[in-house]
Amino acid sequence: MNKNEIGSAAALLGLLQSPHAASADLFATLLHPEVRYARLSERVTGRAAVIAALQKEATLALVQRLHWSAPRSGVTGVQLCGQPSPDSRDRSLILTLAFSAGRIIEIQQQFGAPLPAPASPLRLSAAITTLINEALATRHPMLLAFTGVDEQPRLSFRGSVHVHSPSQLAMWVRNAQGGLIGAIAQRPRVALMYRNEDSRATYQFEGRARVLDGEAERRRIYEAAPQAERDHDFAMLGAAVVIDLDRVEGYAGMGPAGQMDRVLMLAGSA
Repeated sequence: MNKNEIGSAAALLGLLQSPHAASADLFATLLHPEVRYARLSERVTGRAAVIAALQKEATLALVQRLHWSAPRSGVTGVQLCGQPSPDSRDRSLILTLAFSAGRIIEIQQQFGAPLPAPASPLRLSAAITTLINEALATRHPMLLAFTGVDEQPRLSFRGSVHVHSPSQLAMWVRNAQGGLIGAIAQRPRVALMYRNEDSRATYQFEGRARVLDGEAERRRIYEAAPQAERDHDFAMLGAAVVIDLDRVEGYAGMGPAGQMDRVLMLAGSA
């Protein structure tokens, strides 16, 4: 363990923990002119740019709320590890420092695993409803998981999935004699996933699927499906399926601190 590097790591942490913003000159004494800073969705290079990133109000506020252990030598460099208070919603934070010519040449910022979202009653928001209803049009079709009659798990993209009610999804299954319809008659539990690789919005849905036979409900589900799906079944020979949701979990996208607007919705949650 290099004592000078450990000392520099401790000095950097001291500047970040300062109740009054430390000057750029103090940071500059510790940083290599070509220092690099990396965290999720952000990379900057150069002493001035890195100092500006370190001095962001949100970063300083989090560093000052955490409880930090002494610098330690890690696999990829010297590590500074901060842990939140037990009653806090903050996430743990790790700063990994690499050195060159006695100065910090790289700072990597990484958050610990996200905390579970507090459970709330299952009611799909307007934002989630829009994502699901526009999934096919935006080229992010919903992925369905079910168990076949042979007990083999199966995956299938379903472009007709849409929100049927605040606690239900629905879809028009064009092949009413296909494996899905036969499977859910015996094993109704299914799961679905939405993923937008651009925004990183990700949601998982769990529930129980059932076929609706009433003509009014069949027509309602058929007409709510995207036109591209209806064009495959002008004669309405398919089956209308409703999924009563039990659990919805996910997040609205990714930011510098990781997952944003996490939700955990449970049916029957008070």
